[in-house]
Amino acid sequence: MDTTGTGRSPMTGRGLCERIVSTVVDVVFPRRCAGCERRGEWVCAECLAALPLAALPLAVPPWCDRCGEAHCQCDRLPAVLGAVRAVGPYDGWLRSAILAFKYEGETARTEHLGDLLAGTLASVESPDILVPVPLHRRRLRERGYDQADLLARRVARVTGIPTVRALVRTRATAQQARLGAGDRAGNVAGAFAAAAGTQLQGARIVLVDDVYTTGSTAAACGEAALAAGASWVGAVVLARGG
Repeated sequence: MDTTGTGRSPMTGRGLCERIVSTVVDVVFPRRCAGCERRGEWVCAECLAALPLAALPLAVPPWCDRCGEAHCQCDRLPAVLGAVRAVGPYDGWLRSAILAFKYEGETARTEHLGDLLAGTLASVESPDILVPVPLHRRRLRERGYDQADLLARRVARVTGIPTVRALVRTRATAQQARLGAGDRAGNVAGAFAAAAGTQLQGARIVLVDDVYTTGSTAAACGEAALAAGASWVGAVVLARGG
């Protein structure tokens, strides 16, 4: 019921809290275009137009239902992955946004990037659970946050699909970005396992991460998830390539 005389329902306590937090974030971490660094928005219309994104309404199929590419590249996908989707290529403003979000502490970008990821997830059939690709505890201490977990939680909020920290990284690994394609699979082989108490029996899970390059990390996570009882594994990422 409207008690404000404005014709609108009064804001709930939770809604008011969220509005306050959003305002504080905008003041402390003002929005800055990842492409041209113009203040006021996370990506301006000009920079957005310069990089085609899968999450945009005009970017619709035909594409391969498994690899998500206009020209099928399923032969390059690890067998364990049933589908891969990316918001866009690892280029332009999207690359800059990911680097700022991941390495420069710009966690205020979570909402914008997570919403783009949620739009991309819409093309994946019937996911049950979102599973963030985990950081090793040492790197988590160094960085102070897990970017994949932040993204997964935002996507869960938008889509209603639950996110579960179902996997753990059992050993520290070198950063994949610093390795050649031939070394990446060995770097992460056996580096993931199901978290204690994880229940994935029969679940269709979707891994959430920032960048997909060779698929080695997603494949290692997928193998751990299948070993824990998952029936199917897909992946959604912000960017492909890199």
